[in-house]
Amino acid sequence: MLNGQKYLTVFRFAFIQTLRNYKALVGLSIFLITCMVIFAHLWKIAATKIGAINLHPDQLLWYIAFNEWVLVSLPDVQEDIEEDLRSGRLAYLLPRPISYLWAMFVEGLGVLCARLMVLGLVTFIFTWIRAGDIPFGWGALPVTIAVGLLAGCIGVIFKMFVGVSAFWVQQVEPFHWIWEKLLFTLGGLMLPLAVYPDWLQKIARFTPFPAILGDRSALAVDFTWSNVLSVTSVLLFWGVLGSCCLILLYRKGLRIVNIEGG
Repeated sequence: MLNGQKYLTVFRFAFIQTLRNYKALVGLSIFLITCMVIFAHLWKIAATKIGAINLHPDQLLWYIAFNEWVLVSLPDVQEDIEEDLRSGRLAYLLPRPISYLWAMFVEGLGVLCARLMVLGLVTFIFTWIRAGDIPFGWGALPVTIAVGLLAGCIGVIFKMFVGVSAFWVQQVEPFHWIWEKLLFTLGGLMLPLAVYPDWLQKIARFTPFPAILGDRSALAVDFTWSNVLSVTSVLLFWGVLGSCCLILLYRKGLRIVNIEGG
């Protein structure tokens, strides 16, 4: 119970600090809108050239909006973990009465929730004004938001996975770059997976990326409870698998530090 209150305090502090840093939120909002406008035009060109995108331009805009909403909201927790390991700050944080790994996740979750709330409002208003309508019922909006939050949590877990690799490498940026590019490509960020070759679509289905981005965002334009259940199940599977791998990798890293006296 006491640990729960401590984690709640960590979450609350990260949430409030993110909201107070309004300049960063304004910058992220401008970046988000810019990406949406650019990708919308790219998709219009792609639809004309290859004729493989069976979505109305307004539906494409909503699809882009829900993709970018979660993607831009993800905090860079991998950088914080890398800095803690590089500076030796981890040695001072480990004796605390709460788990370092859980504390980092809860802190990242606090930042994520604050960003999702603010950027979600900006994204919705901008897209609604530009498209003139919403392609889903109002009852579907809370469910779509909840699935977006779940996808964001999975994104935080995998970013922490990248950060923990700092036990073995000096810089995690190359690993994060690879993870991010795979997310963009196999997640269907700039183009729906439907336009990809069949072999690439099959590969993407063995990764968490479509559920984090493309398949989840498709709920905004093709909302059915079967699709919601499918995406949620995939996200939960990767969340459990990613968490288990993260914990094992973290514990192995701690053993290496203890053996080497780092």
